[in-house]
Amino acid sequence: MRKLLPALVILVGVFFSTIYVVEEGTRGVVLRFNKIIDLSKPGLNFKIPGLDRVKIIDAKIRTTDSSNKQNSREQKFITREKKDLIVDYFVQWKIVDFNRYYEAIAGGYSVENLLLARLNGRLRAEIGKLDIKDIINDSNDETKSRNSLMLDVKDALNGTNRTDDLKQSDVDSSDHLNSFDESRTSMRAFGVEVIDVRIKQINFPPEVSESIYARMSAEREVVAREQRYQGIREAEETRAKANLHATQIISEAERQSRMIRGEGDANAAKLYADAFNKDKDFFSFIRSLKAYEQSFSGNDVMVISPDSEFFRYMKLSKEK
Repeated sequence: MRKLLPALVILVGVFFSTIYVVEEGTRGVVLRFNKIIDLSKPGLNFKIPGLDRVKIIDAKIRTTDSSNKQNSREQKFITREKKDLIVDYFVQWKIVDFNRYYEAIAGGYSVENLLLARLNGRLRAEIGKLDIKDIINDSNDETKSRNSLMLDVKDALNGTNRTDDLKQSDVDSSDHLNSFDESRTSMRAFGVEVIDVRIKQINFPPEVSESIYARMSAEREVVAREQRYQGIREAEETRAKANLHATQIISEAERQSRMIRGEGDANAAKLYADAFNKDKDFFSFIRSLKAYEQSFSGNDVMVISPDSEFFRYMKLSKEK
């Protein structure tokens, strides 16, 4: 039994050295004498001890952000109008050919840096074809928009072209140029497929931003001044209309009051005339009393003869 124990230990060691586990979301590249002989899927796998070794590679979708790279600087892009823009972007990609990918990294390439470099160059070329308004325009336009720009960049990195909707003459005239761009931009040779390219932020350089903000401020000040002047003009017009309307109302009220007053005076005169015709002595007496009331109410001095007709109703009757 003791003689079998070392052999058993060796067998167990050999068994455990022949198995390895590939976790979910990764792949195992099996190397024999530094040559790729197999690609291991997630799960329990076997290898030849001493001859084979396994390199685990992440197979999940990766996101590379232009602003998160070490020693990254602001990248200026020039539009068709010769305007400078600072563009912040990211790219999502995954490995579709692990053999090519491993050969690339084994050869000393940094696939992520290479992807960013080619993406930057292609993005610079596409931005140079558009105006600022086209880049800012986030629409589904197939020719001039930010969406179209990002799709063109993604297809160029994948080595494909969106030529289905183009005229055949345009395709034939640009076949040579497209193939040349593909060879310089495509990441297919490194086993990488680009899932998506997105522009996160577009800014102007500080010196350009200050001039733009100053111009926008001046334009807004002009608009604000025009709005204030328009408000003052409308207020004056409203005030003038209100004054005119008030004057018309007052004039109409004054006219109606005078008509009513005239009608009242006419009715009063008619009543007085009717009363005078019925009893002239009583009417004369009433008028004299009113004259007495108005004459003796103040401190005025009257010089008048006592025998005047004015004092007719103030004299005592001689009849008993």
